[in-house]
Amino acid sequence: MMSRVDIVHYVGATTYSPSVVASLSKKLRDEGYEVRILDLSPLSAVSQELPPAWIVRLLGHRIYKGKLQEVLDGLGVTRVVAQKSSDALPALPEADAPSVYQALESEMLTYFRRETIPDKGRFARFREKLERNLLTTYGWLSELWDTDPPVFVCIPNGRTSRQKAAWRAADRLGVPVRIYEIGRAKPKAYYFGTTQPHDRIGSQAEIPTLPNFPGESETKALAEEWLKARMGSGTGTNEFTSLWSAGVEGFPAGATAVFFTSSVDELLASGPMWTIDEWNRPLEAFDVIMSILEKRGVNLVMRLHPNLGSKSRHYFRQEVQRINDLCAQHPTLKVYWHNSPINSYELVTAADMVFVERSTIGLEASLLGKPVWVTRATQWDLTADIRQMLSLSDITEEALMPWKPDPRGAQKFVAYWMLQEHEFDYDWSTWATWNPERPPLAIKIARLAVRNSWAHRFHLVSAELTRRRNNRFRAPRTPPPHL
Repeated sequence: MMSRVDIVHYVGATTYSPSVVASLSKKLRDEGYEVRILDLSPLSAVSQELPPAWIVRLLGHRIYKGKLQEVLDGLGVTRVVAQKSSDALPALPEADAPSVYQALESEMLTYFRRETIPDKGRFARFREKLERNLLTTYGWLSELWDTDPPVFVCIPNGRTSRQKAAWRAADRLGVPVRIYEIGRAKPKAYYFGTTQPHDRIGSQAEIPTLPNFPGESETKALAEEWLKARMGSGTGTNEFTSLWSAGVEGFPAGATAVFFTSSVDELLASGPMWTIDEWNRPLEAFDVIMSILEKRGVNLVMRLHPNLGSKSRHYFRQEVQRINDLCAQHPTLKVYWHNSPINSYELVTAADMVFVERSTIGLEASLLGKPVWVTRATQWDLTADIRQMLSLSDITEEALMPWKPDPRGAQKFVAYWMLQEHEFDYDWSTWATWNPERPPLAIKIARLAVRNSWAHRFHLVSAELTRRRNNRFRAPRTPPPHL
């Protein structure tokens, strides 16, 4: 009799979701496991199903309805669908509650694209939906696994509330957990491992424990492969390169420091491992560092993260104000805004010093041999040869002296990412005719026909209009740039 593995799954927002679950199912079946999918889709606060097939056809595209079930049937995979219950909701054990509700807060930040979430109105109503669904998830899976546990369970990511509830239910019953999600390092691939992707400490600690880790030459080759894909125009691992066209004509004489902002504020609700700095306000560290560097005559350049355009208007206006305040403090600072076509990699190439909050471009700059300073926790800060500036006492004249970095640490971290990813057996073209990396506007509009509350439909429209408005932003009038 084959050992059974359970895959916790729910429909995702793009056609990557069935690609990941079908490919993972095939991998496990090929390894000799019986596979059962536990579908949490009915316990979603919003439905992320694809638009109705007839509407998609009118728009010149197609959905291959039923294809996922056909693939799963062909693999011999069973599916059990969770149902909403009118019974009293279970209570989370006291030891599990903090991590699950922390995940709920991270999910709220991601959905509303804000820095903080008010506890009133539509925010409170959405939080209540998430809470009901995570409690139902915890109770259903606990009951299921208590009587019929798998040899291990596969959970997507582990960052959001239902994912974390599933994880805690498995832990309580002693069921081993493995994590899967869309690939971080390769296009058309998925991650499958034992460490949560956002576990900053655990992922870096895992590197030396991986069996058959390659030698230096192969590690370097893997890192170069990743970096080439990241820097290539419009690749699946960096969506923003397709928006960049302008190069850097040249910096003036003297050293130049380039500062990169970040766009992963939801990590602030992902546990204490991500809140290790002592800064009281955003960009405070950059402000202090710039004050020291400009006294040395260093040229100051800042690049706003392109994802700023996707944030809420509340977040966006606050960030613009912060940048304007920073420019007032440092009149020589040259700012490239989020919608500038300047190529960030060319800025790195031209820089003598690179400063990031926690952006992945810091890892890329380290691979390119640039000295990198980080002001917040990053995914790779214990592995790459970088300098942490997490408090005011860390920022000194000596600490801001450039050095020749050793790229091997960054290479090792990238190789770790690459080695744990698996190519899709079924890509997006198996399920529909549009590329999920660049969905046509018509398909975005068609998503409004998915059965959801009017509040969510309004949220989708508002988010798209806000994104377009943010990306039409024009930089404030400034003195002639020094570049």
